[in-house]
Amino acid sequence: MANLKLYHFMFSPFARKARVAMAEKGVNAEKVVVDLMKGEQRKPEYLTLNPHGRVPTLVVDGTPIYESTAIMEYLEETHPNPPLLPKDPVARARVRMTEEVIDAVFIPAVGQVFQNTMLKPEAERDPKAVEAGKKSIAYHNEWLDKELAGKQFLGGDQVTTADIGALCAVEFQNMVGVAIDPKHKNLAAWHQRMKARPSAKALNE
Repeated sequence: MANLKLYHFMFSPFARKARVAMAEKGVNAEKVVVDLMKGEQRKPEYLTLNPHGRVPTLVVDGTPIYESTAIMEYLEETHPNPPLLPKDPVARARVRMTEEVIDAVFIPAVGQVFQNTMLKPEAERDPKAVEAGKKSIAYHNEWLDKELAGKQFLGGDQVTTADIGALCAVEFQNMVGVAIDPKHKNLAAWHQRMKARPSAKALNE
């Protein structure tokens, strides 16, 4: 059994992805907090593990793996049950596609709102960036709502890496004060199903 150490920050949506995936698979790791608000991700000792200065980083028997998607793929390969990817190649590709859009576009849009409402001093905030970020959040909520039509989860009947990524994105948008629009009933019902899972406790652990 590999020795695992997860470097993370409580509220990072990407670190949350790793923690929820580990909880879904019942994988334990020593957890080390890297406080992004204090700039600990830029300390030389952390940069030796992750030269990009981001979280999460999973250290496996002394070897670091960074980027949340790579960490989840490692977990899928080393702990295949329960699976977080469908068996069918097309369904599998669509799950990865969805996760990629969430990571590359949806979460950064929420981050744009976060920076300009909660992180930057008021004099440095950009209202236009907030407006653009909120429009992007609304667009991605509508997209996910349509993707969930007639399905329990984004991958169908099973929780997938896409669901974990989407959960962390929606939790992030809630943190910046953007609620799911009531008209997005599929998304709202899915969110409740995801929050009811035992693994959702890992969002805040």
